[in-house]
Amino acid sequence: MLYKIEITILAEEEYYSTFCYYENQELGLGDKFEKETELLIKKLRKNPYLFQRKYKHYREAIYKRFPYYIVYEIIESSVIIHSFFHTSRNPKRKLKTK
Repeated sequence: MLYKIEITILAEEEYYSTFCYYENQELGLGDKFEKETELLIKKLRKNPYLFQRKYKHYREAIYKRFPYYIVYEIIESSVIIHSFFHTSRNPKRKLKTK
């Protein structure tokens, strides 16, 4: 079974902002961030239980190359991505909306 991936608006904004930041730092670095994101999402689609539960029912998929992780939850056959979260940010802000 493949899980359906849903990305919140806030997570989309965080992702786009991060992609642009890395691309501005070094040409092609944003593409590398995008490729690693795609790999993580592919893993989430196949088996979202691979990654640890960190807070209540939220889990975190950790990037290998970048200081980020994906905060998500599993609801039935869907994976809801809530945040692309930088590791230096205050952890209390993981699930805050604007």
